[in-house]
Amino acid sequence: MKEWYFFLPQFDELNQEVQQLVYRSYYTFVYKDIYFLVKDHLITEDLIQESFFKILSAVHKHEVSRILPWIKQVVRNQTVDYLRKIHKDRHLTYLDNVNNMMSVLETATGTAEVEHHVENKIRDELLHDMIARMKPEYRLVLMLYYIEGMTIQEVAEQVRLSKPAVSQKLKRARQKLLEQFQRKWDVHD
Repeated sequence: MKEWYFFLPQFDELNQEVQQLVYRSYYTFVYKDIYFLVKDHLITEDLIQESFFKILSAVHKHEVSRILPWIKQVVRNQTVDYLRKIHKDRHLTYLDNVNNMMSVLETATGTAEVEHHVENKIRDELLHDMIARMKPEYRLVLMLYYIEGMTIQEVAEQVRLSKPAVSQKLKRARQKLLEQFQRKWDVHD
């Protein structure tokens, strides 16, 4: 269903089949954004449900013409809040997992392959962590441009800015990401 979001304000009044269709459309719409950040299917599904309930409780306050960007923002905020909440525990668990993974891989393969694999895993984790910690305006343009594959023009329309403003934000976001990533990567080297 292409226009599923029109049904959100009266969701409780819809029959069960239409409710399921609306939820499935919503699920498909937000799944990749959440999964990209959390890399876990079950957690992604939990966050989709939590954000859906949050959206249903506040949808009547928003214009239908701006509802899709608002939904994306609610989902991103919900996901980032979750990541912040678990960051400390996850970081400690991640280090334990890396140590365990290294010992298992060292017995199965050569040390050089293990080091390369672990370095890539740590780099990817740091990159995702840095994106999650960026200002929402930078995180948004990075997500829309790189993850969702939108053009500069499409991003500009989505965030209601001019193309030069979006290009500038994208440039600054990449620069900030590079600086933070290099600073963190050097610490772990």
